[in-house]
Amino acid sequence: MFTNLATILRDSAYAVYAAFVWPGKFLLSLTVAHAPGLTEWLNIDNGESPVLMTFILSLVSWFLVIALLTFGLRIGRHVTRTLGAIFRSGLFRMSDYLRGHKTALILWLRDKFPKRRKADVDTIPMVEFDDLDMAVLRSASAIGPGLALAAPDLAGRFKLRPSQVQRSLKKLSKNQMLTQVIGSTDGYGNYRLTESGTAYLAMWQRQTAAN
Repeated sequence: MFTNLATILRDSAYAVYAAFVWPGKFLLSLTVAHAPGLTEWLNIDNGESPVLMTFILSLVSWFLVIALLTFGLRIGRHVTRTLGAIFRSGLFRMSDYLRGHKTALILWLRDKFPKRRKADVDTIPMVEFDDLDMAVLRSASAIGPGLALAAPDLAGRFKLRPSQVQRSLKKLSKNQMLTQVIGSTDGYGNYRLTESGTAYLAMWQRQTAAN
């Protein structure tokens, strides 16, 4: 039993070693076949491969294989992340486009059927927003879906006091263009864009472009 186990272990070790030194033997055979001058300079015997040289060539070969695989995996992950970001961006743009058309359809129906205005649960409040309000909406849309901003974030950009920007944020939140989220920035609440805000902004941008 122990003799069989020893034989199996020895054969396994030979197999692992043979697999490891195969690249070195292959490179040496190519050298002997295609570069006789280099073969003579390296003093390679055609009958038997030098053990040390075979080991070194095999070690370098496996190192290069591992390095190439690692590089390939990194490139693959980078490409996957890039494609995922493009896909998510495409979904968001498509969703934004569809919401804009939905809003336009609702407004058209409101004009055609004025008696049913109170029954339209998806209508957008017809509130007049000033330039600051629209700038805040555009800023909220620019940072991407799900992200939040606060008055101090916009005060420096607009060259206004945070309290002025806060009034606009509260106005937009009251009209369901923004919604307040958990957390604060320098004592001011954080807000993110709602679906109604996205739809309203898309409609406003189309009307601005048409004019």
